[in-house]
Amino acid sequence: MNKKIGEIIQKITPINFKIMEKVQKRLDNLTKPQGSLGRLEDFARQIVGISETLSPTIKRKVIFVLAGDHGVAQEKVSAYPQEVTFQMVYNFIRGGAGINVLARHIGAEILVVDMGVAKDFPPEKGLIIKKIACGTKNIAKEAAMSKAEAERAIIAGIEVFEDELSRKGIDIIGLGEMGIANTTPSSAIVACLTKSKVEE
Repeated sequence: MNKKIGEIIQKITPINFKIMEKVQKRLDNLTKPQGSLGRLEDFARQIVGISETLSPTIKRKVIFVLAGDHGVAQEKVSAYPQEVTFQMVYNFIRGGAGINVLARHIGAEILVVDMGVAKDFPPEKGLIIKKIACGTKNIAKEAAMSKAEAERAIIAGIEVFEDELSRKGIDIIGLGEMGIANTTPSSAIVACLTKSKVEE
């Protein structure tokens, strides 16, 4: 395993369940029926468990959208042509996509990262270029990426986060991705991790 990736994995710690129990007691003592806030209570517990404080501050919210094309699109597994990835990246950086509406509503910034779109972008405000390749290879015929490419992609993602964290600080992040034909490699990865048949 790559050294940097190994170091990052070592820094990942479990959430603090003791403080989550404390915040649950606090939630249960509010003037409301217990559990009536549903998933909001789940989110509150998680945020407290991660931040390890009963009064977390969430000022700077950043949504990272990583974009890349998938070679398996050659197999016509998507209803849309591969060019839509390129078009959607422009839509994200110009504020016209659904995620932009949601981000504005919650006061979050969106940072778009070209990790491997098939076409090259000229310099654009709001677009970070970390391109590993112009898309992956077709997994129906060969490995989508080499191990070295996959490691470079993981490190590039870490660097984007670390750069933004050191530049302005971040309190909470959201992650998104864009890439036509993305469901096929996602399904293949889940099948591999869960040792399931692709059909399942």
